Amino acid sequence: MRISVVIPVLDGQSFLAQAIRSARDQSLPPVEIIVADNGSRDASLAIARSFGPPVRVISAPRPGAAAARAAGYAEATGEALMFLDADDLLAPDTLAHLADALRGRGAALACCSWRRYDLKGDCWRAGPASCAPRRPYHDDLAAWLTGWYHPPCSLLWSREAYEAAGGWDPTTSLNDDGDLVMRALVAGVPLIPAAGGIGYYRRLPAGAQSLSGQNRSARGLAARLRVLEKIETLLLQAGREGRYASPLAEAYRQIADECPIDGPEEVRDSARDGVSRNGGFGGVRRAARRLGEAAGRSWTGGASPGPNAIPAPGVRSAAETDSPLVSVILPTYNRAATLRRAIDSVLGQSYANLELLVVDDGSTDDTPRLVETLCDPRLRYLPQENRGVAAARNLGLEQSRGRLIAFLDSDDAWMPEKLARQVAQMQAAPGRVGLLYTGLAVSHEDGRVETWTPKARGHVLPEILKSNVLHFGTSSTMIRAEAAEVVGGFDSTLPANEDHDYWARIARFYEFDFEPAPLTLYDHAGSTPGAEARRSVQFARNMRARDLFVELHGFEAGRVGATFAYQMDSARRHLEWDEGNVRAGRRLLLKAARAAPAKPLPYVWLALSLLPSGPRGSLAGFLRRQRTPPAAAEAEGGSTVSPP
Repeated sequence: MRISVVIPVLDGQSFLAQAIRSARDQSLPPVEIIVADNGSRDASLAIARSFGPPVRVISAPRPGAAAARAAGYAEATGEALMFLDADDLLAPDTLAHLADALRGRGAALACCSWRRYDLKGDCWRAGPASCAPRRPYHDDLAAWLTGWYHPPCSLLWSREAYEAAGGWDPTTSLNDDGDLVMRALVAGVPLIPAAGGIGYYRRLPAGAQSLSGQNRSARGLAARLRVLEKIETLLLQAGREGRYASPLAEAYRQIADECPIDGPEEVRDSARDGVSRNGGFGGVRRAARRLGEAAGRSWTGGASPGPNAIPAPGVRSAAETDSPLVSVILPTYNRAATLRRAIDSVLGQSYANLELLVVDDGSTDDTPRLVETLCDPRLRYLPQENRGVAAARNLGLEQSRGRLIAFLDSDDAWMPEKLARQVAQMQAAPGRVGLLYTGLAVSHEDGRVETWTPKARGHVLPEILKSNVLHFGTSSTMIRAEAAEVVGGFDSTLPANEDHDYWARIARFYEFDFEPAPLTLYDHAGSTPGAEARRSVQFARNMRARDLFVELHGFEAGRVGATFAYQMDSARRHLEWDEGNVRAGRRLLLKAARAAPAKPLPYVWLALSLLPSGPRGSLAGFLRRQRTPPAAAEAEGGSTVSPP
């Protein structure tokens, strides 16, 4: 199926590149991405043109998002169309799932799940859809009238469905997407749920207002009223007004209730009239009069033709240059003894086009003097007050200039060819691959060195919500800079495991891949805390972080069936580790049993929990070793709680 993606933009430089990449790098790529510029005065045009094919830029001089979308449609050649806002995003498989739902349907509209995308602190986080819940007795139109909806980033239109709806109405300045969908539903276009895919509907940060954020303004209330009156008229013309009287009355009532006391009286009065017309407030429906009025306010739609496309100039995008700069972010805190080895392993890479950002998180040892002795123009020293490893990595992200970003902890090291092999693999990979990690050589206190080989690649979100598939992998990881732009920084409010949270957020939008060779040297001996009290504190921080991980990702984990596995893993840690809390472990096992009563594993571990600590630990360790490779089992201890 040939898919065209239309992106209207007006001064959207902050997020436009993210939206374009999100569409371009789909597992089923669109044949074209049409950026319809609505008179931008910022860098939006330059950003769009820098991509080259399949991105085309057209001018849409008539003001308004609906007019820009209509202009984009007039230029589109695809059998199916998505109208993607310039600040929204798609999961990598979204177009493929929507196309599967639409295939062979004729005039139909496919929809997928959607999530809100909000900036919280330094992090962009996905949350549940922020619309009213759908009532089981409502059909699609009744649900849409009463506040349930799908934003444009979760909809794929067949060309026939779009034309049946009458196209975008350029005179509708707000709620134009709801207007188009409801007209399609009135025209009998079916809404087909897709089996997968997710659209991410961004809520702009404080101080920036999107069109949807104006819904309760005087202008927004008037626009919503106009759309509602239009839909009511179409239902009257179709003789279907009786079926939707109650949803219409509820929709009018909501507008009337949201009008402020000092707001536009004509809007409030018209909304109250709408409630009465449809049987609300105990009024008598005046259907005969309304049928007569319908002819006087009938509406016919139609997409306005757009101007000719402006060919995108042959500008090479940054991702196409031969030798991309790699920014290496190395946070450190009081690790002068191991820092030199880490730095030398970076500056000694066979791939030389790099910058090394050593972020000193308030060290009180010889770290500053050590760095001062190193004379390499590629090294930048960034000291800060002690704020933790997440804040240190975030400072590195803010200061980085590379298109590829690699992370290294200050007690680990790299093999000399690590970056060269990762850069080559990243350059050969499609843009939807946003993270690449390597195998590990794990050294232990007793001198043993074990090799860990990665296994998870592709769409890893279901797996990473169950466990950190990268294990010790922070020091082995390379990401695209645009992935960091999409998800923001590490969450500095988490007590531990901020890397696991970060990888999970990236996995929503990008595929993962790996280089199996052990190119990263992980020093497990140097990371193991010595004092028992310290171990207990770290365990408590890890478990608290795991609880927070469930809170932050629980809605998604439940969708992909990962909640049970995560609860079982947390319970096992409590029962197996000396620092664990048996009662807390049992509570988690009971939750897991309630979630999946037919699975025997929670009951086996509940029985184990009744044993004394010695036999319980031995049996638990035996069970773990039967299902987990040695290096991976070590990794479950959580390296992120130790200093960077």
